[in-house]
Amino acid sequence: MHLQCPCCGEQFPFEAGFADADGKRLAALFAGLEPKLGRAMLNYLRLFSPAKRGLRTTKAIRLVEELLDLVNAGQVQRDARTNDSKPAAPRLWAAGIEQMIAGRERLQLPLENHNYLRAVVYGIAADPVQATQLAPAKPVTAGSVATVQQVMQEAISRINADERLGLIDREEADRRRQAARGST
Repeated sequence: MHLQCPCCGEQFPFEAGFADADGKRLAALFAGLEPKLGRAMLNYLRLFSPAKRGLRTTKAIRLVEELLDLVNAGQVQRDARTNDSKPAAPRLWAAGIEQMIAGRERLQLPLENHNYLRAVVYGIAADPVQATQLAPAKPVTAGSVATVQQVMQEAISRINADERLGLIDREEADRRRQAARGST
C-alpha cells in the first residue's frame, strides 16, 4: 500500500510513513489492536484510496480514529439516524471488513465514510448464527460439537445474510442454498 506525502504529493511505501510524526501516530493507532482487526483495517483503508494517488496519512489517521471509535463503542447502529443498535465485538467489525473486501468489485470506490461498513456489521450482529460464530472461541466440550444439521443451518444463515446485505443476488443465494443442502 502506498501513501501520499502531504508536502510534495509523491507516493511512498506504507512502511516508510512511520518515519514522520503522522506516520508514528498512525502506527501507534494500530499498535494496540488485535492482529486480525489490524490487518482488516489496513485492507479497509485501501477502499478509501483515490485511484490515481495515494491515501494521505492525515486522512488515514482520521479514518482509523473514526473506526476505532465505532469498534470501541461495543455496539453498532445501522446508521446514525436510528437508536437501534446491536452488540458488536471487534471480531464482528473485522468480519464486516473482510466481507466488504471480498465484495470489493460491487463497491463504489473510493469510499467516502464508514456507513456501508456499519450496515454490514449490523447485518452480521443481527444474525444470531453469525454473531455467535464470530464470538470469542470457547473450549470444545463433548456437548459443543456441532451436528451436520447445525452446520447446514449456519451455512444457510450466512447465505441469507449475504443476500440481505446485497453481497449476492437471489439467483446466487438460491444456488448456494441448494449446494449447502446437498442437492445440486
